[in-house]
Amino acid sequence: MIPIPPTHEVTPDGGAIPLRYATLSAIDILRLALHRRRLLVFLPIAVAALVVGFGLISERQWESQAAFVAQSQGGGISRLAGLAAQFGVNVPTTQQGQSPDFYAEVLRGDGMMRRLLAGSYTNAAGRVVDLAVHLVPSEADAARRGELALRELRMLVSTSVGIKTGLVRLVVRLDDPELALQVARHALAELDRLNILAQQSQASKERIFTDARLSVARVELRTAEDRLELFLRSNRLINSAPQMALEEDRLRREVTLRQQVVAGLAQALEQTRLDESRNIPVITVVEAPVRPALPASRRLVLKALFAALVSGIVLLSLVLLGEWRRRANLLDPVLAAEMESLVADAMSDLRRPWRAIWPRRFGDT
Repeated sequence: MIPIPPTHEVTPDGGAIPLRYATLSAIDILRLALHRRRLLVFLPIAVAALVVGFGLISERQWESQAAFVAQSQGGGISRLAGLAAQFGVNVPTTQQGQSPDFYAEVLRGDGMMRRLLAGSYTNAAGRVVDLAVHLVPSEADAARRGELALRELRMLVSTSVGIKTGLVRLVVRLDDPELALQVARHALAELDRLNILAQQSQASKERIFTDARLSVARVELRTAEDRLELFLRSNRLINSAPQMALEEDRLRREVTLRQQVVAGLAQALEQTRLDESRNIPVITVVEAPVRPALPASRRLVLKALFAALVSGIVLLSLVLLGEWRRRANLLDPVLAAEMESLVADAMSDLRRPWRAIWPRRFGDT
């Protein structure tokens, strides 16, 4: 005989309920969704309408964009590497931190944000604007206002880097088109100034090193020349002695080598002096920032769809949780009561976490 599968499950109190109550199938979920269709449809629509409403009454923002590429600055490093190689020192020829990602991080760093906040700007009406006061007008304390404005400005300034092209794009979003343009221009000017200062500082350190090494090389050249002169004065008949001819050739090679080192160091010293005074821009602006003619898109449709989707998922989860609790009460009331008690205790711990850490100190057992 073929066994007949059970259709009911026995509860702890001896009762019997249909076996389908033990699990939630796809049909059950669909049935619950259709039963609560008004709630699952109209509430997400209401949430999306609220998002659209808040977006419509919020202040419009304007975007000023710019794009630039970093110029190669490997010449100084290559000269230093070639110079150091003459003395047996290996110097890496790649500049660390000069990638497009480096410039993108600098533009959004605290140092750049503080320089932008300290800049002088005018709005579309031609009035002088303090950027920190413009971003945080409700804060009276200057120090606190500066920190809050720094956080606000970091959210309004964004950067991106093209993976294939290495193009760095800067976007500044503000509620005033003229102010957004000026902040974008000031950011590019500050970035270029910082790069020029870094380049000049590096050239200055190279000049100091090269100058000191040139002084040592000149002393070594003079010492080699003195040894050769002393040898020639002490040994007038060199051709008759092969050993002395070899010694003279060795001393002359030493003098020639020292002369080449001195000449290379002198040339490198002149080049580092030129680099130290160089103020050529390090970045090439591909797209200069312009005054935006139209406000930036609020993306209300995308935000409304996302809000409706999230609220719908949350509501469906709450409906499924309620159905699970109802079925748990039918299948095992004792276990359901224990779960209810544990949930209540957990919520109490969340409201008063100190009682969960030190229960005896506060009289809990």
